[in-house]
Amino acid sequence: MSARLTDQTADRIFQMIISDPHLGPGQKLPNEAELCELFGVSRTTLREAVRSLAAQGYVEVRRGRGTFVADRTNFKRDIGLSQLESVRLRLQDLFEIRMMIEPPTAMLACARGTDEEIAEIIRCAREVAHCIHTGGDWANADLVFHHAFVTASHNQFMEQLIPIINKAIADTWSVRGTHQLLPGTVLRDNEMLVDYLEKRDAQGARFAMACHIRHIINILDFEPEDQPSSLL
Repeated sequence: MSARLTDQTADRIFQMIISDPHLGPGQKLPNEAELCELFGVSRTTLREAVRSLAAQGYVEVRRGRGTFVADRTNFKRDIGLSQLESVRLRLQDLFEIRMMIEPPTAMLACARGTDEEIAEIIRCAREVAHCIHTGGDWANADLVFHHAFVTASHNQFMEQLIPIINKAIADTWSVRGTHQLLPGTVLRDNEMLVDYLEKRDAQGARFAMACHIRHIINILDFEPEDQPSSLL
């Protein structure tokens, strides 16, 4: 059994817990068979992943009853991010946090990612473009795109941290909406990121990610605070 596959499965379960509003504290996760089918893994891998999450206090395994979400405020407090649940937190502040974290993550992804992981990032970028052109949920597709960098970075702390930040961004956008200038900027910046990834230019990927986040901060900074953003 691959330890890496177990870690990836644990991360995907963690991300599911963070992003699904129906999986609050005390809620039961899908059963073992459903999770194995969802993630395409064996029961042994799934059990090891759940055991890892339980050891970290993210889930509780109740014999004969199933696996339940633990009190999520506990582990968010552990890494000092409990306030990220508040949609009142300014998007600019969230993107400043991303500026600190994601450019180095993009560099690591470019340097450490396997060919398959790089291909997955590129596939996610194409899905973002498809959603933008067809009127789909591009914002969610873009979060998946950015999380693919985290997976390719092979940094386990990032794999736990980024989903919490992404959830806070998604929650804030759900209230305020996304800005009308964002889709075009996302398309152009993602193309630049993909170009550096295909060249395996780690410093270029770092630069491109920093430029992308700065572009978004600039757009949000110019957005009038007393007017609602355009919903797409």
